[in-house]
Amino acid sequence: MDTLGYLETLDAEVRDRLAPWAGRIPAALLSRCALVKLDKGDELVHELDRFGSVYVLTRGTIASTSPLLDGGTYVIDEFHAPAAFGEMEAIGASPFYHSSLMAATDAELIRASGKDYLAWLSGDADALLARSRWVVQRLASQSSHERSLLAWTGEKRVAYALCQLYGEGGKECLVVPLTRAQLAERVGVSTKTVSRSIASLADGGMARLEGRKIVIDREAFELLEDMLRDELGQSSRGREGSARS
Repeated sequence: MDTLGYLETLDAEVRDRLAPWAGRIPAALLSRCALVKLDKGDELVHELDRFGSVYVLTRGTIASTSPLLDGGTYVIDEFHAPAAFGEMEAIGASPFYHSSLMAATDAELIRASGKDYLAWLSGDADALLARSRWVVQRLASQSSHERSLLAWTGEKRVAYALCQLYGEGGKECLVVPLTRAQLAERVGVSTKTVSRSIASLADGGMARLEGRKIVIDREAFELLEDMLRDELGQSSRGREGSARS
């Protein structure tokens, strides 16, 4: 694969963030990289698959997921290009991937073998330090976020799940594809709490009820996002690119 040539075809923001790192990697290692293309819904790796490759997301969105008891999936987080997967496993010498990775949109990734990735880091002390810091920062951020979610009320957990579902749906107006019981399992509360929460959110314009169906449109999604940002103490920001249409 002509990795450097491929990088030139990417959006400017992604290209400018990846090019400095690609320029540090020996040409022989770059030539052994491969391009992976995924359709929306395709699984890249499954939790507890044996670790073998590091992936760099160059186009699209990848969701980190965990399985639910009913056979569905819980979305832990979403990552937009550029992002790397497998670094944590490589640096930590883990034999398995720690979570499943699924394409939330059509996506493209550069794949490198874990051995090649470690060979690069072992010969570039500055890169090893920088990537190790990034892994630690990501772990700390995820841990802090998970502690925040545990302290949330049932209503805010339901709101968070609705935001995730809206993003996964890729539509301006989403009919929530889960039952109230499935929502309850997804967020760890009772079905009665989900029903009360949905009614309360609907009263606030953050959802719409059509019979038993729960509908989230763009305006409702933005209100949900604002509420969750306030809960997390995040300042309001522009919405460009925050929702997928």
